This record gives sequence, C-alpha cells and structure tokens, in this order.
Amino acid sequence: MPDFLSNPDLRLIIFGGKGGTGKTTSAAATALYLSKVKPDERILVMSTDPAHSLGDSFGIIIGNRMTQIKGNLWGLEMDAAELYDQFMAEHGEVIKKISDRGTYFDREDIEEFFCLSLPGMDEVMAITRISDLLKAGEYDRIILDTAPTGHTLVLLSLPEQMERWVRLMDMLMAKHRYLAKTFTRRYIKDDCDRFIDTQRQDIRRVKQVLTNADTTEFVPVTIPEPMSIYEVERLVQALEDGGIAVRNIVVNRVMEENGCPFCQSRWSERERFVQDIDRKFSTYNLLKVPLFPHQIRGESLIDYADVLLEGRTYSPMPKLEVMPEVTSTSDGTLYQILEKDFSFLIFGGKGGVGKTSSSAASALFLAEHKPETKVLVFSTDPAHSLSDSFNQHIGNEVTRISRLDNLYALEIDGAELLDDFKRQHREDIDEVFDKFLAGGVDVKFDREVLRELLSVTPPGLDELMALTKIADLNNEYDLFVLDSAPSGHLVRFLELPHLVRDWLKATLRLLRKYRGQAKLDRPTERLLGLSRDIRRILQTLSDPKLTEFVMVTIPEEMAMVEMEGLAKSLSDLKIPSSHIVINMIIPPTDCGFCATKRSEQKKYIEEIKWKSSEHTVVLMPLLPYEVRGVMRLEEIAEIMYGIKAGTRKAQGIRPEIPVLRRKVV
Repeated sequence: MPDFLSNPDLRLIIFGGKGGTGKTTSAAATALYLSKVKPDERILVMSTDPAHSLGDSFGIIIGNRMTQIKGNLWGLEMDAAELYDQFMAEHGEVIKKISDRGTYFDREDIEEFFCLSLPGMDEVMAITRISDLLKAGEYDRIILDTAPTGHTLVLLSLPEQMERWVRLMDMLMAKHRYLAKTFTRRYIKDDCDRFIDTQRQDIRRVKQVLTNADTTEFVPVTIPEPMSIYEVERLVQALEDGGIAVRNIVVNRVMEENGCPFCQSRWSERERFVQDIDRKFSTYNLLKVPLFPHQIRGESLIDYADVLLEGRTYSPMPKLEVMPEVTSTSDGTLYQILEKDFSFLIFGGKGGVGKTSSSAASALFLAEHKPETKVLVFSTDPAHSLSDSFNQHIGNEVTRISRLDNLYALEIDGAELLDDFKRQHREDIDEVFDKFLAGGVDVKFDREVLRELLSVTPPGLDELMALTKIADLNNEYDLFVLDSAPSGHLVRFLELPHLVRDWLKATLRLLRKYRGQAKLDRPTERLLGLSRDIRRILQTLSDPKLTEFVMVTIPEEMAMVEMEGLAKSLSDLKIPSSHIVINMIIPPTDCGFCATKRSEQKKYIEEIKWKSSEHTVVLMPLLPYEVRGVMRLEEIAEIMYGIKAGTRKAQGIRPEIPVLRRKVV
C-alpha cells in the first residue's frame, strides 16, 4: 500500500513514465479512489499532456474547464496555450512597456519578438496554474497526469526557463533604472518592477511546491519491458537530482504464470524483466498491478484502484468466446512505400504503441530491399529508444547498423545542438561589441540584451534543431526514417517550423536595425542559415512525393481517439499520410483471457477501418517476445511489408514470387 494514502499533508501526486505504461489510468484510478475514501475532501485530477486522455479514461468529456466527474471529484485537461493567452491579456501592456524602455530597439521590434518567443511559456503557465490552485486551497489534493518521460522532464525544468525570461526582462529594465538614477539621483519602483518581482515569487513558489517532500510526491509508472525500465531509471535519477520525492513505483501489466501457451510464452519473456525491476528499484515501494483482460475505463477504474492502492488480488475468469476472424482491407501492407522514392518517412502515434519498432523495422527492411539506397533512421524524442530496438549503442553520432553497409542510425541530442547554436551566437555578439567598446562607445545594456535574446527561444526549438542537423546530412543519405515523439508533442513539433520562421524573421529585423550602430553580419548569416534549413524542411514535409507519415496505433479506445486527433492535425498541416498500422493484436487461441481481450480489440479494428477507408490499414500481431535486435525487427518487417526480409531485393518492382501472407489475426 502506498504511503501517500496515509499522509495527511500530501497535496500533489504526479504520475509519469514512458508512453503506454498506464500513467493516465493510474492517475484516474487514484483520484477516483481518494474521492471515495476521503469524502470530505475536494479532489482534482488534471492533465498537462498535450494529447489528453483523462476524459477518455473516465468515459466523459472534460476539456479545459473544471468538470465535476462525480461527487467530490473534479477533472481538468489543461490547455496551456489558452493559459498563455490569458496571461498576455492580463500582463501584455506592462510587457510592452518594459520592452519599450530597454534598448535602442523600437517598441514594436521587441514586442513582436516577445510575442513569438513567449509561446512555450504556455507550459510555464501550466505549472504556475497548478501552484495557484494549491495556494488557493480550493482543492485538498491534486493528482497530475503528465506527458511521456522526455517531455515530463522538460515540464519539470520549466521554472529555469521562466527564470531566463525574467532575467531578460530585468535586463531590459536595467538601462531605464540606470538613466533614472543618473538624472534624478533616485529610482522609484513602478508597475514594471512589481510585475518582474511577482514573476520571481511565482518561480520560487513553483520550486517550493515541486521539491517539498511532505506535500508533493512523484509516482513513476513502468511495465516489464526493457525500454520502459530504462526510461524510469532515467526519470527517477532526474527527479532525485531535482529534489523531487519518489517513494512508490507502479509496475503495471504483470502477468501470471498460467493460461495458454501464448500467455505462458509472454510470461516467461516478461518475468525476467519483473525480476530486473525488483533488483533495480529495491529501495522503493513497488506497486504491482496485473495485466487485465479488458481496458480499464469508467467503472473498472475501481477494480484497478483496489489492486493498486489496497493490494487486493484480481484473478479474472473470462468466458471463452468464439469470434469471427478479423479481415484486413486492401493489400494490408506497407508495400506501396517500397515502390516509391520517398525522402522522408515518419512514424508517429500515442506513446507505447510501437512507433520505434515500426520505424526501426522499416529502415532495416528498406535498406535490405534497396541496397542502392543509403538509409538513416533517427529519433528526435528526448527519450530515445532506437538503441534498445536495434540492441546496439547508437547515441548522438551516426552509427552503422549491423552488417548492412547502407543503414545508419542517429539519436540526435537537440538540446546540445541548440546550446552550441546559442554559444556561437553569443560569441559573435561579443566580438562585435568588443570592437565598439574599444572605440569608446558604451553599449553595455544592448550587448547584454542581444546575448540573452536566444535564451527565450520557443520551447521545442531544440527538437527542430535536430531536423536542421538532418538537413545538413541531406546530400549524404537518400532516405530518412523518423522515430517521432508521442502524438501531442509530435503535433507541436510539426507546427513549430512555422512559429520558428516567424521568430527568426523578428530576430533578424532586430539585428538588421542594429546595423546602423554595429556590423552584425555573422550573427545575421547564422540566423539566415537556420531559416533556410527550416524552409527546406517545411517544403519536404508537405510534399507527397517526398514524405509519407505512417500512423501507428493499437486497438484500444484512447489510442484510437488520439490517432483521430493526429490524423486531423496532419491534414491541417498538409502532411501526406495514407497508411495506418494497428499493432499488438491478440492472435486466435483457445484461451479465455486472450479471447476476451481479442473480442474487445475486434470492435476497435473495425471502427478504425471504417473511419479510415482512404488509408491502407496494416494489421500487426502481438508477439510473445520482445522485439529487439535485427532478427526480431526483420520478422515484423515481413508482416508489415508482405515480403520476406533479407532474401529478395525489390528495387521498386513488385516481385513475381508470391507475397508472404503471414496470418496475423
């Protein structure tokens, strides 16, 4: 039993981990349970994941408003962008005043720059909103469902982003204070100073909330799979380094040693990872939850909560059902991709649906069947998984994969690329202003502002820098395969080039205006080069002859809803997509447990096929073993593409031999 049930002072419980491990289910079940055992308290469960699924978990519509779920339980799916708009509506005028006072630049110059740099402060607003709710005391306890690991760590580091922004504001005010003291011998604080002081206080309050072990606890969620275990190790270490308390870890989908041969095979595979978790996290309270034969939604959240929070056993005895076979539509493979000369192939979807395995298997397959094509598979997700998928170290250097001489992989460290870019920019600025100062001209304030402008870049620019790295490699490789971040952050990532191009234009206008005072050619050229790279990326992503986006999902409600949202975003962004991979389908067996799960899946498979008639739908089985290493990846590639891997080079022509049709479902 977790100790937070008996801690009367605990007010914030945060759930996080790899996508697809059950974070939302754990958060929703905990909130529902606490509302039942603490009827005198007001409980709020909320989400900061851009791809919200709390409402789907409870089976109701929540959205960006306080919604009563039942009795004393309320829900909120935060729209951080709307919070930012509210913030700007309230404080926009004082920000403009600060901008107008700060430098040689015109008010309009700085104002436009801040309007483009502050988006991303939207997530800061989300953290501040949580802090405000705790301070107001309207709710006794808040349960927070976060985005997948990589972006959770970004969210928790946002107080530092906010500090940089406040520091820049303070720099803009420094010149005004200096001049006031010079001419009047004193300076009286006004609304601009009070605004900056308030922001500093908010930052301190957020830090205090997150690091107070008596009132806040972070509960990581994992499953017995190596990539999930690795991410939780990384998450726990980062949380402890940041002073955020971790006492309990949820171990979800633990299988029992019984059932059909398929179940037994899966149990044997997973049991060693359960033992690995026991060993690696022996100092934590491990809350083990079994694999249920059905989705946990609505009223079944109580069953999950009883196991998670009270330690009850759950031994389902599902009735065996005989079901009609699920049939595919069209060819049901990705063979069309093999026949075309794409430059960019992107795999995306909800966390935990198999994006990395699909992208790694596709890159391997395409390299084998197109030996004249040089393939680079890469990841921009802050929580990289390609190394685990290929079972070899990759990291931030281009790495040759296995025995193939035309397949390479790269786990790009976008944060490092962005830090290098900022460092070079600051060095360029310093070089120019050092020449100015040598001539006796004092431009100290403007130098500091120009150096710090890039410290308030739109969040996500680090991931975009990863794509600019790919642009640099464009002449070295023929095909790029992208293993993307989970849906919510992926959509933001795909929208980002448009925002960043506008931000770059505003920054360039500032530098060009300064040319009357200093010759800023090198910083200007650096930003122009980044702008050109981003323009090329936009052109490539929207060209159906060059790019194909493959949506990956699983036959479950929340994954299907998230896929529908992703499909709409791709359409709005004019990114071509004509294939859907439905992954992890239970194969036919005589097992009642499997039959119950399979019956539930069939409904969603048919619904996806009906709603996505313009897409080729590929059905992929749930395998009894971990997909890791070249041999395993080749096996799933055979099913995805309908051709046996490694034995015949397609070279863009459909082979005369019969296409392998492995029975999937």
